[in-house]
Parts: sequence; C-alpha cells; structure tokens
Amino acid sequence: MQLEDVTRLLSGYDTALFASLVVSILIVISGKVHLQYSSRGPRELEVQTSHIGSTPRIGGVAIFFGCVYAWYNSDNFSSNYLGFIILSGIPVLFLGLLDDLYFKISPIYRLLGASISSIVAIVLLQTWLNRVDVFFVDQLFLLSPLAILFTIFATTGVAHAFNLIDGLNGLSLGISLATSFFLTVIAWITSDTLIVLLCMVFFLSSLGLFLLNFPWGKIFLGDGGAYFQGHCLSWIAILLLVRNPEITAWSILLIFFWPVVETVFSIYRRVYKRKSASTADREHFHQLVFDKIRRFKFFKNSSNFANSFSTFLILPLFIAPSFLALIFYNDVTKATIAFFILLALYVFAYYRIKASF
Repeated sequence: MQLEDVTRLLSGYDTALFASLVVSILIVISGKVHLQYSSRGPRELEVQTSHIGSTPRIGGVAIFFGCVYAWYNSDNFSSNYLGFIILSGIPVLFLGLLDDLYFKISPIYRLLGASISSIVAIVLLQTWLNRVDVFFVDQLFLLSPLAILFTIFATTGVAHAFNLIDGLNGLSLGISLATSFFLTVIAWITSDTLIVLLCMVFFLSSLGLFLLNFPWGKIFLGDGGAYFQGHCLSWIAILLLVRNPEITAWSILLIFFWPVVETVFSIYRRVYKRKSASTADREHFHQLVFDKIRRFKFFKNSSNFANSFSTFLILPLFIAPSFLALIFYNDVTKATIAFFILLALYVFAYYRIKASF
C-alpha cells in the first residue's frame, strides 16, 4: 500500500475533522440556548463525576456529524462500509443522547440500544466474529448462531466500556484516538486499505472534539458519544480481524485493553462487595488517580487542572498495551502472555493506589 494511494482515497474523509470541530464549537458557543438540557449542574452531579460546573455533554453529536459529513463527501470503495457502521450506531447514540439530555435512561436500556446497534451492524455488514484464538471457543464458533451471539455480547460490552472510562477530560477520547491509530497501523502493515480509511474517519472525527475537550473541558463526550465510539471502533476491529487471518484476536484485545479490563474488573469488584453491577461508584482506576492528585496543595484551587493533569499522567499508561499489540499482532502465544502479564500489573497497581488513601 502506497501513501499516495491512501492520500488520494482520503479525499472527502479528511473533512471529518473540519465538521467535528465546527459542530463542537457551535455547541459550546450556543450553550446559553441548550445548557439547561445538555449539562449536569452542581446539584445533579453523579457520584463518579470528576468535573465541577455546567458543561455541554453532547459531544457525541460532533463526532456523528464529522463521520456523516466525511461519508457524504467521499466517493470510494469504503464509503458503503462507513455508511453501514454509522447507520448501525444510531440506536445506541440516540439512547445515550437522551440520557445526556436529562431523560435519565437506565443503563439496561442503553445496553439494549448497544445490542440493537450490533444486530443492525451484523445485518448490514454480513460479518461477525469467527474466532477469538482460543481453540475450544473457536470450535464453538463453527456454529454461526453462537458466534453471532458472542459478537453481540462483545461489541455491546466494548460500547459500554468506553462509557465507563469517560470520567476525565480527554480520557475516553484519548483512548479512542489511540485505538483508531493503532488499528490503522496494523491495517497498514497488513495492507488493508479499507480499514485504514475507516479508522482515519473516526480518528479525525474524535480529534475535532478532543481539541475542545482536552485540556479545556469546554464540552464533554457524553454517554451518546462514548457508546457510539465504542460501537464503531469495535466493528472496525472485527472487520480487520475477519479480513486478515494473520492477525491474532489477542492483539486486538490488547488495543482495547483498558476499557475492557476496567469494565470486567468493575463488575467483579461490585459483585464481590455484593452490590449491583450497574451501581455507580468512585473506585475506577482513573478516579482513584484523580482523587489522589487533587489532594496535593498545588491543585487545591483548580479541580479542572487536576482533572486534565490526571489524564496527561495516566493516558500514556492506558495506551501502552497497544504498543505490544503492534509487536505481537501475528503471534498468538506472545500476545496472550502479554495480555495476562498486563492484567496482573493492572490489578497490582489498582490495589496499591487504593491502599495509599
């Protein structure tokens, strides 16, 4: 694959950044009109929040319009795939936005929306996970209904995971940008131009919002944006995996390491404490780091600065597993070992931080 070829094919797709940034700016400057509906005031802050004051939470609209505008202006072989992915993400985006706009949608309904989006993606793309590089599971996947059910479960989980880690300025967006980037690199290595183009659209759409979200915190991603990102990126990853048999599923899992592990560990933590798995708390990894940092006198009078500094501090750590994904993208054994070593390090670091309070 030549750089010139990709540059030519990106014609139209590069407008994703422009559209996303413009819509983000419009949302911020029109705050007086909609802020009462698209923000959380001091009296309505969730227990897991790390922000102070009222800020628009409908950043997902900017990402969506960035993707749609790129699709509208494109004319190449990947535009149909892009259109299908965007279309399939509308149900979960819609339900997430309703929650962002004060309609207080229960987590179970948002998960249902993510499941519906996954079903739509399966129908439109005619694709689902056909392997996870675990022998006995892969044998079960020879039965298409089981493979489809697992695909719905996995993509719904990833969509929820990106919402779970959305607690600091730029954190979920930063991980989304990193995910798009590393999927792009692996697709480039395997000469999969389709995936390169799809990743670039979502990278540029997220970047437009990121520029106002970090470090300024002028606009938040919101539930709609987080779910939409997780859904779209998980389906791009599935397409990459299905189209390229030499790529191991464990390398893809390494790229999604932090959202997935944080979600699974949060469920374990709440079940262990005999709490509902959907009960919100302030014990996520990024929240512990933030609570630790804002105790320092330097950050005493600037919660927003402490918020953004926490992201600056931990985002490189969150991205680190993706580098191993590149190194071991075609080596099942080494990618698997890397995943479990990182998992052990995550648990160790989590309890060390928690014990320091």
